Formats: sequence, structure tokens, C-alpha cells
Amino acid sequence: MPIRQTRVFVPSIEPHADWAETLIGRVFRPVIAEFEDALEWFWFSRYVQPTDDSGDCDIQLIPEEYKGPPGPGGAVVHRSMRLRFNVAAGRQCAFEQRATELINRGGYRISDFRDYDFVTDTGSNRFLGLESRQPGRAEQRAELTVGFYWITSKLVMDALVGPNERGRFQLETSDDTIQNPRGSTFQSLLHLFCNITSVPTDVYVWLKPSMNLVGYGTFIEVPPEPPGGWEQFQRFPIRY
Repeated sequence: MPIRQTRVFVPSIEPHADWAETLIGRVFRPVIAEFEDALEWFWFSRYVQPTDDSGDCDIQLIPEEYKGPPGPGGAVVHRSMRLRFNVAAGRQCAFEQRATELINRGGYRISDFRDYDFVTDTGSNRFLGLESRQPGRAEQRAELTVGFYWITSKLVMDALVGPNERGRFQLETSDDTIQNPRGSTFQSLLHLFCNITSVPTDVYVWLKPSMNLVGYGTFIEVPPEPPGGWEQFQRFPIRY
């Protein structure tokens, strides 16, 4: 079965609050439902990256109106989602043609569909610890990792509501303010994931006392630097 991917870019004018959920509702959910019997697995993920990020696409084929507007700190960014999927060989062309129709109808853009080496990606040392790198283990870990991404993506589609009167989609709202104080049912799923794995989790704090500034983030998400840069940095381990 061909294992493929594409990267879908959204226009700069798309609202920030629900751009990814609306793309999922307009494109991913309907094409996956239509070809459910031909897909062994699929998963998707969202990205907000500087416009020189060209991974998994030919960025020169993406129009300028899909590169922006300025993100935090004034950097010009593009917003996109990657879709990876394992599809029956006899249905690959039909799946990609239908996906392209929905992408274009929604006002989105792609440069192409291309092969996706999921073992090199999800079986890499990023996902496989030192003690587990025996022959065949990369393939095993890749299958498990893709399975996790697959069920997570299915949960997102199951929790998606819409379209509303403006044609937008969003995730369902939780009224359990004790377990899900931000109104997301995924807070409980995140809690159980952290509970099961005991994954190290830190809050990062950047300080600039001379300007009375504080920034918060993670090892991945760094707040925009103030003039002259941050002066201090602290990391606080937490349990979720």
C-alpha cells in the first residue's frame, strides 16, 4: 500500500481561532470518510512556521497570499497542516484527486502529493530510546507511533462540530469545569497520557528584570525576544 503525504497551506486571511479545525472539517474528514475502506491509517498535524520553512513541499509553488500575516514578534509565517496516509494502491489516484478537489474548493493550496517514509520519521532516534535500538525495533516503534497519531486524529474528527452559519468548524465544548477547566475534552486525554507515561513536563520562564518583562513557553515554543534579548531563564518541572 502506498504511504503518502501532502502539506496543505491556508490563506493568510484565515481566522486564527479555528483555521485548522475548519480545514479538517472541510477537507480531511470528508475525504477520509469517503475512502475509509481504502485507508490502513492516516494522521494529520498543524504548523505555524516562518515562510522559509519548506519541508515536505515545493514552497515555490505556494502563492504569496498564503505566506503571512506576521505572527508573534512580527515574524512573517505560514500556516499549514500535513496529512500522512497509507492507502490501497488501487485507490491512491482517486483519493488524491478527491483530496485535491476539496483542497481547492476550500481555498487552500498544496504543491504536490509525495511518498512518506514513516519508519525513517516515526521510528527515528527521536522516538526510540538508546536501550531499544535493536534490529527491527525502529519498524515496530514506527507502527506504534503511527497508531497513536492515527487514533488521536480520529478523536479530533469525532470531537469536531460544525459547520456553523459561517461555514466554520470547532472542537466540542466540555462543561466539566473541574476536569476540563479550559473547556476542552482533550484536557482529560492529556492528563491520562501524562499519568500513564509520567512524561517529563516543564514550564519555561524567561525574564528581563530591567524592563519588568516575563515570558512563558516550553522547550519548543519560545516567546518573542524583547529589545536586547532575555536576561534570565528558569525551568519549572510540573506534573499534569
